[in-house]
Amino acid sequence: MTDITELAQRNELLIANGQQTADLLRHLADNEIDSDYFAVVSECESYGKETDAELSITEFALRAAGYVDALVEALEKARRANGYLREQSAEWERKAISNFEDCAEMSARVEELESQRKLAFTASNRWADKFREAERRIAELESRTVTVKQGEVLVTVAGFTGCGKSAVAGEIEIAMKAIGVPVTWANDDSEKRMTGADWLTAIEMYKPTVRIVEENIPRAASIKVEAE
Repeated sequence: MTDITELAQRNELLIANGQQTADLLRHLADNEIDSDYFAVVSECESYGKETDAELSITEFALRAAGYVDALVEALEKARRANGYLREQSAEWERKAISNFEDCAEMSARVEELESQRKLAFTASNRWADKFREAERRIAELESRTVTVKQGEVLVTVAGFTGCGKSAVAGEIEIAMKAIGVPVTWANDDSEKRMTGADWLTAIEMYKPTVRIVEENIPRAASIKVEAE
């Protein structure tokens, strides 16, 4: 049996005893007190007034005092229980407010993390696209394989187009032949098949300056060079 159930049952009994005590007190007030007893009288239409019981005044007074004491004790216990319930209610309210604030804070943090996740996802996709483009470019560059025979020097002309590139290539050819090094063009570029007059015209127009220095230069990662 819980404290609340026990308290409810005791309250019901106290109410009943209190009502009985009130009735007896009213009967006592209707009697002339000239002895140690008083009569409890009832009245009906058929028989008129009848005495139901005679009670000792001192005994009834003690019984009434006991009822009053029990009522006071029950009221004190109820007061303490109400105080405890008020404290519990205040504690639950405080926890509810704290939980609500924690939930609001966690919700804001979840929104922040979700925003960061979206940004990271977008950045990841962007870098993935760049990585795929880099892989494609590396594959494209690595496919440009140039084979160099033993004793040959590979010369690549870059940064010029059209006749300008031809002028540089011609200057290199003239310089190589001047020191007795044979020059052979390894591709079918029409610009490499110019006549001597064409070379001179291109050189006169662009006036390129070519300086050749013997130097060990590592192969660029973008160009694959294979020696036979």
